[in-house]
Amino acid sequence: MHMTGATLDEVWPLVRDHHYSRRMPSATRHTFAWRESGGLFGDTGAIMAACLFGNPVNRSWCQESLELQRLVRLPQFDRPLSEFVAWCLRWLKANTNTPFVISYADEGQGHHGGIYQALGFTYIGHRQATDYPDSYRLPDGTVKHRRQVGRELGSNAPHIVMQKKPNWEPVANTNKHIYIKPLRQRKNAVIRRIKKIDNDSRFRWLVGTTPKPDHAARPEDAPVPTDVS
Repeated sequence: MHMTGATLDEVWPLVRDHHYSRRMPSATRHTFAWRESGGLFGDTGAIMAACLFGNPVNRSWCQESLELQRLVRLPQFDRPLSEFVAWCLRWLKANTNTPFVISYADEGQGHHGGIYQALGFTYIGHRQATDYPDSYRLPDGTVKHRRQVGRELGSNAPHIVMQKKPNWEPVANTNKHIYIKPLRQRKNAVIRRIKKIDNDSRFRWLVGTTPKPDHAARPEDAPVPTDVS
Protein backbone atom coordinates (compact mmCIF):
# COMPACT_ATOMS: atom_id res chain seq x y z
CA MET A 1 0.00 0.00 0.00
CA HIS A 2 1.18 3.52 -0.82
CA MET A 3 0.12 6.94 0.53
CA THR A 4 0.49 9.58 -2.16
CA GLY A 5 -0.94 12.78 -3.53
CA ALA A 6 -3.89 12.55 -5.93
CA THR A 7 -5.96 14.61 -8.33
CA LEU A 8 -9.59 15.55 -7.76
CA ASP A 9 -10.59 13.55 -10.82
CA GLU A 10 -8.98 10.44 -9.33
CA VAL A 11 -10.83 10.61 -6.01
CA TRP A 12 -14.20 11.81 -7.34
CA PRO A 13 -15.61 8.29 -7.98
CA LEU A 14 -14.81 7.33 -4.38
CA VAL A 15 -16.53 10.43 -2.99
CA ARG A 16 -19.47 10.05 -5.37
CA ASP A 17 -20.13 6.41 -4.53
CA HIS A 18 -19.08 6.05 -0.88
CA HIS A 19 -19.20 9.41 0.95
CA TYR A 20 -22.53 10.37 2.50
CA SER A 21 -22.43 13.85 0.89
CA ARG A 22 -22.11 12.39 -2.67
CA ARG A 23 -20.43 15.62 -3.74
CA MET A 24 -17.00 17.19 -3.96
CA PRO A 25 -16.16 20.12 -1.69
CA SER A 26 -15.16 23.51 -3.02
CA ALA A 27 -11.77 25.20 -2.64
CA THR A 28 -9.85 21.96 -2.08
CA ARG A 29 -6.12 22.59 -1.73
CA HIS A 30 -4.56 19.20 -0.92
CA THR A 31 -5.73 15.75 -1.99
CA PHE A 32 -4.23 12.48 -0.73
CA ALA A 33 -4.83 8.84 -1.62
CA TRP A 34 -4.07 5.46 -0.07
CA ARG A 35 -3.41 3.13 -2.99
CA GLU A 36 -2.79 -0.45 -3.82
CA SER A 37 0.52 -1.22 -5.49
CA GLY A 38 0.53 -0.69 -9.23
CA GLY A 39 2.29 1.05 -12.08
CA LEU A 40 5.96 1.35 -12.89
CA PHE A 41 7.05 2.47 -9.43
CA GLY A 42 4.30 0.68 -7.53
CA ASP A 43 2.60 3.84 -6.25
CA THR A 44 -0.08 4.47 -8.88
CA GLY A 45 -2.44 1.61 -8.13
CA ALA A 46 -6.18 1.74 -7.42
CA ILE A 47 -7.28 4.21 -4.75
CA MET A 48 -8.70 2.55 -1.63
CA ALA A 49 -9.13 5.67 0.53
CA ALA A 50 -8.92 9.44 0.05
CA CYS A 51 -8.51 12.48 2.27
CA LEU A 52 -9.16 16.06 1.09
CA PHE A 53 -8.15 19.33 2.77
CA GLY A 54 -9.26 22.79 1.71
CA ASN A 55 -10.25 26.30 2.73
CA PRO A 56 -12.56 26.46 5.77
CA VAL A 57 -16.23 26.83 4.84
CA ASN A 58 -16.66 29.34 7.65
CA ARG A 59 -14.78 32.39 6.36
CA SER A 60 -14.37 33.72 9.88
CA TRP A 61 -11.69 31.09 10.37
CA CYS A 62 -8.06 31.91 9.71
CA GLN A 63 -7.81 31.36 5.95
CA GLU A 64 -4.29 29.95 6.30
CA SER A 65 -5.79 27.04 8.22
CA LEU A 66 -7.18 23.95 6.51
CA GLU A 67 -10.42 22.05 6.92
CA LEU A 68 -10.47 18.28 6.55
CA GLN A 69 -13.23 18.23 3.96
CA ARG A 70 -13.59 14.56 3.04
CA LEU A 71 -12.38 11.27 4.46
CA VAL A 72 -13.69 8.27 2.56
CA ARG A 73 -12.74 4.69 1.74
CA LEU A 74 -14.02 1.64 -0.08
CA PRO A 75 -16.30 -0.47 2.15
CA GLN A 76 -14.05 -3.52 1.84
CA PHE A 77 -10.92 -1.60 2.85
CA ASP A 78 -10.32 -2.36 6.53
CA ARG A 79 -7.02 -0.62 7.29
CA PRO A 80 -7.38 2.03 10.07
CA LEU A 81 -8.01 5.46 8.57
CA SER A 82 -6.25 7.09 11.52
CA GLU A 83 -2.96 5.80 10.05
CA PHE A 84 -3.76 7.53 6.76
CA VAL A 85 -4.84 10.85 8.28
CA ALA A 86 -1.73 10.88 10.50
CA TRP A 87 0.44 10.57 7.38
CA CYS A 88 -1.46 13.43 5.69
CA LEU A 89 -0.98 15.65 8.73
CA ARG A 90 2.75 14.92 8.84
CA TRP A 91 3.01 15.85 5.16
CA LEU A 92 1.12 19.11 5.70
CA LYS A 93 3.28 20.05 8.68
CA ALA A 94 6.49 19.34 6.76
CA ASN A 95 5.50 20.93 3.44
CA THR A 96 3.10 23.79 4.21
CA ASN A 97 2.73 26.68 6.65
CA THR A 98 -0.70 25.51 7.84
CA PRO A 99 -1.15 26.73 11.46
CA PHE A 100 -3.89 24.22 12.34
CA VAL A 101 -6.42 21.83 10.83
CA ILE A 102 -10.16 21.91 11.55
CA SER A 103 -12.50 18.96 11.24
CA TYR A 104 -16.17 18.36 11.90
CA ALA A 105 -18.12 15.27 12.96
CA ASP A 106 -21.82 15.29 12.09
CA GLU A 107 -24.11 13.47 14.53
CA GLY A 108 -26.72 13.35 11.79
CA GLN A 109 -24.44 10.96 9.89
CA GLY A 110 -23.65 8.87 12.95
CA HIS A 111 -20.20 10.38 13.54
CA HIS A 112 -18.75 11.48 16.86
CA GLY A 113 -15.12 12.08 15.84
CA GLY A 114 -13.48 8.90 17.09
CA ILE A 115 -10.73 9.05 14.48
CA TYR A 116 -9.86 12.63 15.47
CA GLN A 117 -9.75 11.70 19.15
CA ALA A 118 -7.38 8.82 18.37
CA LEU A 119 -5.14 11.24 16.45
CA GLY A 120 -4.89 13.69 19.31
CA PHE A 121 -7.19 16.38 17.90
CA THR A 122 -8.53 18.78 20.53
CA TYR A 123 -12.30 18.73 20.99
CA ILE A 124 -13.63 22.29 21.02
CA GLY A 125 -17.39 21.84 21.24
CA HIS A 126 -20.38 21.47 18.98
CA ARG A 127 -22.61 23.60 16.83
CA GLN A 128 -26.07 23.42 18.28
CA ALA A 129 -28.76 21.80 16.18
CA THR A 130 -31.40 24.19 14.85
CA ASP A 131 -34.71 23.95 13.04
CA TYR A 132 -33.12 25.48 9.95
CA PRO A 133 -32.75 22.58 7.47
CA ASP A 134 -29.26 21.53 6.52
CA SER A 135 -30.49 19.59 3.48
CA TYR A 136 -33.58 18.30 1.69
CA ARG A 137 -34.62 14.71 1.01
CA LEU A 138 -36.13 14.10 -2.45
CA PRO A 139 -38.93 11.60 -3.16
CA ASP A 140 -36.42 9.10 -4.58
CA GLY A 141 -34.50 9.11 -1.29
CA THR A 142 -31.51 11.20 -2.39
CA VAL A 143 -30.45 14.10 -0.19
CA LYS A 144 -29.33 17.50 -1.43
CA HIS A 145 -27.35 19.88 0.75
CA ARG A 146 -28.84 23.34 1.19
CA ARG A 147 -25.97 24.91 -0.78
CA GLN A 148 -26.73 22.69 -3.76
CA VAL A 149 -30.43 23.51 -3.41
CA GLY A 150 -29.61 27.21 -3.34
CA ARG A 151 -27.66 26.94 -6.59
CA GLU A 152 -30.47 25.02 -8.29
CA LEU A 153 -33.46 27.01 -7.05
CA GLY A 154 -31.92 30.42 -6.44
CA SER A 155 -32.52 30.20 -2.70
CA ASN A 156 -32.32 27.64 0.09
CA ALA A 157 -34.76 29.45 2.36
CA PRO A 158 -37.26 26.81 3.56
CA HIS A 159 -40.40 28.74 2.61
CA ILE A 160 -39.14 29.31 -0.94
CA VAL A 161 -37.92 25.73 -1.39
CA MET A 162 -41.26 24.34 -0.19
CA GLN A 163 -43.13 26.62 -2.58
CA LYS A 164 -41.11 25.37 -5.53
CA LYS A 165 -40.68 21.77 -4.38
CA PRO A 166 -43.56 20.86 -2.04
CA ASN A 167 -42.68 17.14 -2.15
CA TRP A 168 -39.14 17.72 -0.83
CA GLU A 169 -38.68 16.94 2.87
CA PRO A 170 -36.52 19.32 4.96
CA VAL A 171 -33.84 17.49 6.95
CA ALA A 172 -33.24 19.03 10.37
CA ASN A 173 -29.86 20.54 11.19
CA THR A 174 -28.01 18.24 13.59
CA ASN A 175 -25.25 18.75 16.14
CA LYS A 176 -21.82 19.09 14.54
CA HIS A 177 -18.74 18.52 16.68
CA ILE A 178 -15.60 20.50 15.95
CA TYR A 179 -12.02 19.35 16.45
CA ILE A 180 -8.71 21.12 15.84
CA LYS A 181 -5.18 19.83 15.31
CA PRO A 182 -2.45 22.46 15.81
CA LEU A 183 0.43 22.04 13.36
CA ARG A 184 2.41 25.29 13.63
CA GLN A 185 0.38 27.21 16.20
CA ARG A 186 -0.01 26.47 19.89
CA LYS A 187 -3.31 24.96 20.98
CA ASN A 188 -4.20 27.76 23.42
CA ALA A 189 -3.65 30.39 20.72
CA VAL A 190 -6.01 28.51 18.41
CA ILE A 191 -8.66 28.24 21.12
CA ARG A 192 -8.46 31.98 21.85
CA ARG A 193 -8.97 32.64 18.15
CA ILE A 194 -12.02 30.35 18.10
CA LYS A 195 -13.66 32.20 20.99
CA LYS A 196 -13.74 35.36 18.84
CA ILE A 197 -15.48 33.63 15.92
CA ASP A 198 -19.14 33.56 15.03
CA ASN A 199 -21.34 35.34 17.52
CA ASP A 200 -24.36 34.47 15.40
CA SER A 201 -26.52 32.43 17.81
CA ARG A 202 -27.55 30.05 15.03
CA PHE A 203 -23.95 28.89 14.66
CA ARG A 204 -22.66 29.31 18.22
CA TRP A 205 -20.17 26.69 19.37
CA LEU A 206 -21.12 25.16 22.70
CA VAL A 207 -18.45 23.58 24.87
CA GLY A 208 -19.38 20.16 26.20
CA THR A 209 -17.93 16.79 27.11
CA THR A 210 -16.02 14.91 24.43
CA PRO A 211 -18.36 12.57 22.51
CA LYS A 212 -17.90 8.91 23.47
CA PRO A 213 -17.37 5.92 21.15
CA ASP A 214 -20.75 4.41 21.98
CA HIS A 215 -22.33 7.31 20.07
CA ALA A 216 -20.77 5.99 16.86
CA ALA A 217 -23.04 4.46 14.25
CA ARG A 218 -20.47 3.68 11.58
CA PRO A 219 -17.61 1.16 11.81
CA GLU A 220 -14.98 3.60 10.59
CA ASP A 221 -15.91 6.04 13.36
CA ALA A 222 -16.00 3.55 16.24
CA PRO A 223 -12.56 2.21 17.24
CA VAL A 224 -11.10 4.74 19.66
CA PRO A 225 -8.35 3.92 22.21
CA THR A 226 -9.88 4.29 25.66
CA ASP A 227 -6.83 6.12 27.00
CA VAL A 228 -7.47 8.87 24.42
CA SER A 229 -11.25 9.06 24.42
